[in-house]
Amino acid sequence: MRKLTCLFLLLCGFLQLNAQTKSQTKSPSEVQSEALLVEGMKHYMKENFGDAILVFEKLAKIQTKEPAVFYYLAKSYLADKQLTSARSNAEKAHLLSPYSFDYGLLYGDLLLANKEYEKALTCFENLLAYDDHRFDAEPDMIRVKQFVFLFKGDESKDAAEKNAYYLKAADLGPVQEELWVRIIQLDWELNRKEAVVEHALEALENYPRMAPWAYPILGDAYQALGNNSASDAAFEKALAANPKDDHVLNNYSYFLSIRKEKLALADSLSARLVKDHPKNGTYLDTRAWVLYELKRYPEARVAMEAALKDKENVSATLWEHYGDVLFRLNLVDKAIEAWKEALRVDPARETVDKKIRLRRIPEN
Repeated sequence: MRKLTCLFLLLCGFLQLNAQTKSQTKSPSEVQSEALLVEGMKHYMKENFGDAILVFEKLAKIQTKEPAVFYYLAKSYLADKQLTSARSNAEKAHLLSPYSFDYGLLYGDLLLANKEYEKALTCFENLLAYDDHRFDAEPDMIRVKQFVFLFKGDESKDAAEKNAYYLKAADLGPVQEELWVRIIQLDWELNRKEAVVEHALEALENYPRMAPWAYPILGDAYQALGNNSASDAAFEKALAANPKDDHVLNNYSYFLSIRKEKLALADSLSARLVKDHPKNGTYLDTRAWVLYELKRYPEARVAMEAALKDKENVSATLWEHYGDVLFRLNLVDKAIEAWKEALRVDPARETVDKKIRLRRIPEN
């Protein structure tokens, strides 16, 4: 459709030339232009792009102000994989007719291919400023608008503003996987858990292959919303898509442990996790807490002490958990030392301060 549309535009330019010269004899250059036009378009329509380039280059030297000639020259170069020449001729076409959607689209796309994003943005914004809305529903126009919103979102420093631009892009039409990832990640960052669920489910409906990425974040979001059954179901689907997903193995088993539910499953998942990551402090802490809830305190102590060797991941939570394990082993003084270390790392932890004052874990 685009090829025929622009062929029509190109011919219109020459029809106008013919109308002006009907009553007079055509000059040799006019006769040559018409012949080159016919020959070039024949090559182009037959996809003989190398021959089309030769013909349109000759025509461009005669018709130096005709944008359609440079447009088809650019298209021919592009088909022949000569991107530099394609870009320069597309720029000429666009400058000669700056509000032509086809010329601007080709030039903008070639700027994108050359990673000239700022220029591409300017080009596409100029197209959108044109008040002819005939192309608004066309896929190419939707793609242009989406690019503008995505670019502005990527450039924005404010997370809420980023998300607003991404959502505007999504509202325009078919949403690509990469855009869903941007939107959902920002939903999470902005603590919009309901939006995470809504958008992740919509992404999965359109792109089932996103299951390994979408179900883990759905599991986390449902857990944060207090929908435990939905969280578990999402994590199960995540593991079906990727049985070795570290994030899922860790979070799913930890959530089960703090809820004191399905501890046998949590035991299995956390054991698989630390088998593959025997030195990761965060994963070892999860394993230790599962063992703690199973009242397997000696094993929990071994796991916690291994976790504390991972200096990069040591936190107040790890020290508090270690103190809890030691307390259950009746090592009260050692437990208090661990809790004091947790308080040193995070002085605001009131639960730890209370344990130290009482010299025990308060029972609910």
